[in-house]
Amino acid sequence: MYQIRYATEADMPALCEINYVSFKNYRFRSAVFPQCEPATLKKFKALNGMKQMANPEMHVITIEDSNTGQLVGYARWLIPRVLGVSSPVCILSARGAALAAATEQPLDHAPRPMNEGLFYAPRKLLGPARRRHTAERDIVLDFLATLPAYRGRGIGSALLEWGIKIADTVKTRIYLEATSAGLSLYSKHGWQVVEELVLDLELFGEGREELFTLMLREPVLLDVP
Repeated sequence: MYQIRYATEADMPALCEINYVSFKNYRFRSAVFPQCEPATLKKFKALNGMKQMANPEMHVITIEDSNTGQLVGYARWLIPRVLGVSSPVCILSARGAALAAATEQPLDHAPRPMNEGLFYAPRKLLGPARRRHTAERDIVLDFLATLPAYRGRGIGSALLEWGIKIADTVKTRIYLEATSAGLSLYSKHGWQVVEELVLDLELFGEGREELFTLMLREPVLLDVP
């Protein structure tokens, strides 16, 4: 059995492990950090993780294997305050707050060597597109990952259904930016393609392209007895 719950600061090492192993073979990551040790990259990931956890509009949820206590997947849902969806108040420890604050100058803490231009390229490409396709009330699926050993067991679908239930209840859309690996799952749950963007990695010395598929899911009207 699996249990979905809000993530806590104490979960951060497990969340970073999920993030790392889920995208271990993702070519974009290796292009940005070509010689990075796993422990170093996970530590860097924790900076952004703490920042997101401290954001009152970012709902960080995780799914736990009840038999082992292991966290096997997690998602970050950006839910605007205007929707009135409550979440547990996350008060970080002094260490957690320091990690979150470090994201103000990420390059000061980034693993080396790194491709700095490529590090910022996706947000420069996707940021304007997100603003173009979303409205004030739209929910954004900011991140989703599942441990490879648990794929095919409905973990990703369960994390999606958590946010879908909220969106359908408040009658709002959900936006996301997908890589090729997640397209079939998102399409299965009702997302439609609104735009495709290509990041030309050749501009950053990599000689390849990375495709991002922008998708929206319209709310489904719920049956009210």
